[in-house]
This record gives sequence, structure tokens and C-alpha cells, in this order.
Amino acid sequence: MNVALVDHLVCPRCGPPNGLLLLAHDVRDRRVHVGEFGCPNCRDRFPVVDGFGDLRPPPRGEGVEVGGRAAVRKAVSEGRVGGGEGRYAGGSGEGREAAETGGGAAERGLALAAALGVTRGPGLIVVTDAHRAEAPHLAELVNGIEVLVVGWGGRGMVAEGTSVGGVSAFVTGPRLPLRDGAVRGVVADGDGGEGWWEEGRRILMPGGRIAISGATDEARDWVRGAGLGVVLDERGMVVGAVPVPGEGLKLTGLGP
Repeated sequence: MNVALVDHLVCPRCGPPNGLLLLAHDVRDRRVHVGEFGCPNCRDRFPVVDGFGDLRPPPRGEGVEVGGRAAVRKAVSEGRVGGGEGRYAGGSGEGREAAETGGGAAERGLALAAALGVTRGPGLIVVTDAHRAEAPHLAELVNGIEVLVVGWGGRGMVAEGTSVGGVSAFVTGPRLPLRDGAVRGVVADGDGGEGWWEEGRRILMPGGRIAISGATDEARDWVRGAGLGVVLDERGMVVGAVPVPGEGLKLTGLGP
């Protein structure tokens, strides 16, 4: 996970405006491989093990490993910490790869980039793990963009000793652990449900877009009811944009 995410994350348990603190045990090329996020309000801890974050509110049950601090201690005891606590371990960043690429992933990534209208960074894009194959291509297409894969499927993209440039991955509960207006684009699923779409709407900044693939009539009705401008509705995808205050709807990308 990118260390800069700590500026945008909020406690999965307390929600906004309670931000998280980061204790990094193994950081390479500004990516946390082993560490934990902590909430100064509720004192809960959320582990990052082998580059994958468990940002679920309690009770977590089975998952990355049960228990925040226990997960980190286990990683340390197994020798998975390369740089020492609070220290950068360096690394070349070479050998970037995703565990799953899928046929046509590059083309789908290009289509998603066009739908979201993000032409340059910096910024964040959130995608469900159903779109994890496109995530590395999105990150490569737009310089300075960090793509956040949300869901268990992202776990296979990050592993010890590897680095998927521009991609972070974590699992969470129904509420996305991100500040209001923190991201520039969201890619959701037509069967994700209104709760997930509402969370995507909450974290979008003015001018940001949510692209819903496999869109149903329910999704199309939600986009219009949420006060979003319909930018695209074809080939099973509907894209809604957040109006920019004082400017109306911006349809030509999100670059400054």
C-alpha cells in the first residue's frame, strides 16, 4: 500500500473525520509491505501484511490474519520484514506484475480511463476487485494516479517481494475508509447495490466520475437520483459525474 494513502484514509470503525496513523515495519519504494494503521480515537489497529491491508471494522473474523497486531507480529516472526521498523528498505521497483491480467485487460483499462475522464495525476481511483485486472493498466496510463483495488481479489496482486506500481489493495466493510471527496474516479459494479454506489458518490471530489459496469435500470435511476450528470450510457456502462460548484457539469476530464 502506498504510504501517501494515510493522508486520505479514515477509521473503518469510527468513520470520518477520524483519520488513521501509520506504523510501517517494512517500506520499499514508498509502499508498505508490513505494518499497521491505527485509529487514535478508538485505538483499533488494522494490519498490512504482504502489502495487503485489512481495513475491516470489527468483528473481522477470518481474513488476512485474525487480529491487527497479531498479524504484524506473525509477519515479523516469520522474517517478512526487510527494512526494520520505521525504516525504508529501498528496492528497485522492477519486476512489477499483477497476479491476474486477463485477456483484453489493457483495452478495458483504456476504456475505463476514457470513461472516468482522468488524463493526468495526481489523484486516486477506486475500483472493485472485479476490475483488478484493469487496475495496473489504469495506473500505467495515467501518470501520478494511484489505483485502489477494494476487495479480497486484490490480495493476489500484492505479495512479498513484488510491487505493482501505482496499485494499492485492501479489503474493507460496507463503508469505504476514505475521506469525503478524496478520489477522482470510482469503478463499481451493476450488482454492487445502492449502498456501495452511495459510498462511491461520497468519496468523489467535484468533477469526479463513477463508472458502473454491467449497469441495470436501477443503477441508471440511481445515477440520476444522486444528482450526477450522465456522461456516458452505452455498452452496459453508465457514467455519472459530480457537478463542479459554480461551473456546472465538467465533461472533459479531471486534470487541473
